[in-house]
Amino acid sequence: MTIDTYKKPLQSRSIVTEQRFLDALHELLQEKSLGQVTIEEIADKAQLTRGAFLKRFGSKKQALLILYERYCDKVFAGMAEITLNLPQHTQAAEVCYYMSKQAEALQLLDFPANRAMHEIFQEQLTIDPRTKDIFMACVALMRKIQALFLPQTGASDTGAFAAAQLLFTLDYNFVLKAMPGFPRDPEVRHRLIGRLVAHTLEI
Repeated sequence: MTIDTYKKPLQSRSIVTEQRFLDALHELLQEKSLGQVTIEEIADKAQLTRGAFLKRFGSKKQALLILYERYCDKVFAGMAEITLNLPQHTQAAEVCYYMSKQAEALQLLDFPANRAMHEIFQEQLTIDPRTKDIFMACVALMRKIQALFLPQTGASDTGAFAAAQLLFTLDYNFVLKAMPGFPRDPEVRHRLIGRLVAHTLEI
């Protein structure tokens, strides 16, 4: 079973059941890796049965993919909003600052799903197609920022790709607590990231 074959529940009872399972998985992944979480634990926390979980999802990974899909939807919605509001900004660093704030907020909100997907990547060394889609959408947004704010610099695709990579890497690693040298003050941190990403766009 893959996300491509997933069918959203239509009946109210099924919708509630699915949400209870996903909420339980989200909570358990706050403290444990995907490999450490058992289906029995998910069912117990959701106050449902193991059989109901398997009937709905088939596996832990499938449940995780649905949880991650919801994060992806938020990211795409956020980038669409930023794109719509580009004319309201006056410089590239300002947009990149706002993007950094939004990226970190979403990564914090859906940290369990992100970390579990990273765990799968480390085991299988394959990137989920939706992760690639998010990255390419960010590259496309970076190109729009270049065109709007840096038309005279000769900015290239290299800059757009590097800026997108830098944005996601810095924010995710900070959320992962792997950037102890970064400023703790969020305003200072995101201003710094915004300037770094904007400078990278000029490559």
